Amino acid sequence: MDFVYLLRVLLKRKWIILVTGFIAAGVAYFFTRNEPKRYRSTAQVSTGFTVSDEIKVNSENFSVYEADTKFNNAIITTTSPSVVSLVAYNLILHDLESDRPFRQLNEKQKESQLYKEIDKVKARQVFKNKLDSMSVLTSYKPEEKKLLEFLNMYAYSHKSIGAALSVYRVQRTDYMQIDFVSENPELSAFVVNTVFQQFLRYYKSVRSTKSQESIDTLRSLMDKKKQELDLKNLLLRGENAMDVGLESTSNLELISSLERTLIDEKSKQAAYLSALRKINQRLNNTTPTANTGINENDELLILRKQMNDAYAAYLSSGSTDKELYDKYNKLKVEYQKKYLSSTMPQSSSNNSSNDRNELLQQKSDIEIDIQTSGANIEAIQQKINRLKGIVISDASKGASVETLMKEADQANKEYLAAKERYSEAIDISTSSVNNFRQVQFGQPAIDPEPSKRKLIIGMAGIGAVITTILIFVLLAYLDSSVKTPGIFARAVNLKLISMVNFMNLKNKNIQDIIRGADNMDNIKDKQRHNIFRESIRKLRYEIEKSGKKSILFASTKKGQGKTTLIQALSFSLSQSKKKVLIIDTNFCNNDLTLQLNAKPILEKISLDNPDNSDIILEQIKLACTDTGQGLVFAIGSEGGDYTPSEILPKQNILHHLKQLTGDFDYIFLEGPPLNDFSDSKELSLYVEGVIAVFSSNDMIRQIDKESIQFFKELDNKFIGAVLNMVDLRNINIA
Repeated sequence: MDFVYLLRVLLKRKWIILVTGFIAAGVAYFFTRNEPKRYRSTAQVSTGFTVSDEIKVNSENFSVYEADTKFNNAIITTTSPSVVSLVAYNLILHDLESDRPFRQLNEKQKESQLYKEIDKVKARQVFKNKLDSMSVLTSYKPEEKKLLEFLNMYAYSHKSIGAALSVYRVQRTDYMQIDFVSENPELSAFVVNTVFQQFLRYYKSVRSTKSQESIDTLRSLMDKKKQELDLKNLLLRGENAMDVGLESTSNLELISSLERTLIDEKSKQAAYLSALRKINQRLNNTTPTANTGINENDELLILRKQMNDAYAAYLSSGSTDKELYDKYNKLKVEYQKKYLSSTMPQSSSNNSSNDRNELLQQKSDIEIDIQTSGANIEAIQQKINRLKGIVISDASKGASVETLMKEADQANKEYLAAKERYSEAIDISTSSVNNFRQVQFGQPAIDPEPSKRKLIIGMAGIGAVITTILIFVLLAYLDSSVKTPGIFARAVNLKLISMVNFMNLKNKNIQDIIRGADNMDNIKDKQRHNIFRESIRKLRYEIEKSGKKSILFASTKKGQGKTTLIQALSFSLSQSKKKVLIIDTNFCNNDLTLQLNAKPILEKISLDNPDNSDIILEQIKLACTDTGQGLVFAIGSEGGDYTPSEILPKQNILHHLKQLTGDFDYIFLEGPPLNDFSDSKELSLYVEGVIAVFSSNDMIRQIDKESIQFFKELDNKFIGAVLNMVDLRNINIA
């Protein structure tokens, strides 16, 4: 759609647009004439969500996102129905009990059935109970529903207060601001201060309830961890973990000591064996003699054996039996005494015998020592094996104890972690609510808020103007009529040879307009007539340029202005001394016949001598009606519901149009609309050219497109289209 066309459409309706704006502004002025004054009060609250210079009671780190979430939560809570309802209860109690209420009911409200049904004393008690218990009225209960309606009568309902209440965060600060606007400055101040008080009550109540639930959960978890820890410790004490460790260490040290004793004993045994081999060698070199001391030797052997048996018994007892050790010492003393008495010096005659006896005695002693040493080695080895078994058993027992110790340590850590979380929850629950501080108390405003009446009036006028413009633009967009040549070219796509502006021909003579003989006092009408005359002249030029003599004027639908256009064109051609014959072939609507006062004889004309052109011409001249100046002639028709082929004689005038062009410069025919009749298609066979006439006020529909296709199929016979009845205000005319 052309912008110029839209501009022309809006300029054409500029007074409607302006009047609409003035009316809207006047209506806004009327409805805002009694607008009450509004007073604003403001309170500011420090939240402690973002500051970092306060004494901290917990190790919580500052986070911008968490602070923003906390602000949103606090704002939502402040404007929630629960808090606003508590404020409403304070307001209604003030108005019911104070000598200076914020709002008073008018007489009509006091006479209402609801006001009379409300028991004021009982209502005050209910409001107080609700305020103390921080609960809200519900519409499910009939009595409370009446109280809600009573609050609404005072404009203290949640919606009424919420509409005037504004809670928001002051940007880039730690403060939350509370604003309230009302018709009473004291009411505004009372509300902003009460809102914070009731918010703090409600917030503490909700926070403490949630905190207590969390604390109870954490306490239960901590007690459970403590029970698990006590169970692990009890199992650990049952295994005697500390005794096992010490006993294992003592046994290992004893094994080490016994292994050293075993090594020493084996060394002694080796020395005894070496000494025995030496004595045996010496005995082999000595001559045996009678043994006079056999009895003594036997006694020594018996004492020696008893002493060794006592020592072995002592070792078998684990070296702990004192009686066995005393017995061993006693036998040892007796053995030594006996041995000394038996080794006293003898006479010289007995020296050799004594030497051998001494060797035998030494051999006997060494053999006893070897036996004693073997017994000692065996006893020590048994004790070492027994201790090693104990150590292995203690090691297995120690692995189980170590597992229990690890489980006990893990249980202790879990218990300490649960206890720490419980302590933190206690600290947070006792400190978080205390962050809110009211740093600015609401005060009654001295001056009312700036009036928005001028803005409302201006916006109403501008809004009406814009809305009207959009409506006209939308109507123009939805209007598919071919109002301008540009729209015609896109919608019809036919060659446009002329554009004729709209003319109101009521009480006007078309011949006078074409001749310029009309005396017009109105300059605009005179200009419009001149443009119409020039448009007809342009059309006349296009017809003369085409070289076509017989022309059919057709249209897709009726009311396109063919009749007026043919008359105007004929009179314009007569101005240039051209002779024109008009034949009214529009049988369904013979307006040409009526307007030109032509003889309705077309259906009756039958040429007797079709081969003699002079006779034919003479007959037609007699049938023509001179419309003036002797240059424009017309042949009328009676009209009816029939086509040319059905009503015209076999030798009718249409067969001789070419012969008539010898006497007439142009022959014009008017055809019925193509959408409704087929006459124009039949008439197109007799003429040299066809001109399509379209009205700029009509829309192009699908049936019109089928008729337009007929014009396109005429090829060279189609001269072009004429856009008729164009509104000059819709086109850009210099």
